Amino acid sequence: MSWQELPRTVHHAAEELLQGQIIEATSQASGFSPGSADRVRSMSGHRAFVKAVSRERNAFTYDLHRREIAVLQTLPDSVSAPRLIGSFEDTEWVAMFLEDVEGSHPGPATTESDVSAVLSALASLPAMRDTQGAARYPDARSEVAPAFEGWANIRRESQVGALPVWAQSHIDELDTLAGHGALALAGDQLVHMDFRIDNVLLDATGGAWIVDWPWASVGAGWFDGLTFLLDARLNGSSVDMDAVLATHSFFADATAHDIDAVLSGLAAFFFDSARRPTPPNMPTLRPFQLVQGEAALNWLRQRLD
Repeated sequence: MSWQELPRTVHHAAEELLQGQIIEATSQASGFSPGSADRVRSMSGHRAFVKAVSRERNAFTYDLHRREIAVLQTLPDSVSAPRLIGSFEDTEWVAMFLEDVEGSHPGPATTESDVSAVLSALASLPAMRDTQGAARYPDARSEVAPAFEGWANIRRESQVGALPVWAQSHIDELDTLAGHGALALAGDQLVHMDFRIDNVLLDATGGAWIVDWPWASVGAGWFDGLTFLLDARLNGSSVDMDAVLATHSFFADATAHDIDAVLSGLAAFFFDSARRPTPPNMPTLRPFQLVQGEAALNWLRQRLD
């Protein structure tokens, strides 16, 4: 959706928050959301990044935006993330107004310095459990456990024959590995849980800003690092990701078996999801999930063979 398609109520909320009429709106059209994403500027010079969606267009994303707003309202100040300036919600529309960060995604040519900057930002995410073990956000293990059952779902529904040949012949091993994947994510650190190259911005100083927070959880921080490396690898980075896993201190608490198990769980989730019906107004999601599943499986195969 474009800024012009949003209702007057959202425009008015932006004008009040940014102290003037919106005179510039630049759509950020990549990604999978069925809603809008725009960098806007008001007549007074104030700027914001605005995400909005209607319940009618996609009820799941409407609820997801509400969840992200709640996370951003409680995110620790130490987290390198754009701050929530304000929000708008009625029975049909929800919108969030965020600090507009000048930066760009790492992109296909993700370099070693990009990887270092991103892992440093992830390493700075704080511990989130109190002395009694309680946490502000969900436990990462419980969040991924149903998703990592993808191989079991595919087997139960007799869809193994639709998988790549290597996955068909290793389905027992893959299923067993994925079962360990959720257990491997025990931890106390704030975890983004949906971390890819399009969910990080690198600014002019080389600093990394983490965006899109609806799935914030508490668990093993290296999970975010692994999903970032997977996505950078998929998008053509020449960085040796296995060397990063083996040598970077960020992954010190992850064994090779843990990494393999989570890669299997991710592949299970993506392959299982990719065969489902397309959600309303999200035509690019299922093809993206299939490509991600293939990437996770191929990396795992290289590690195991």
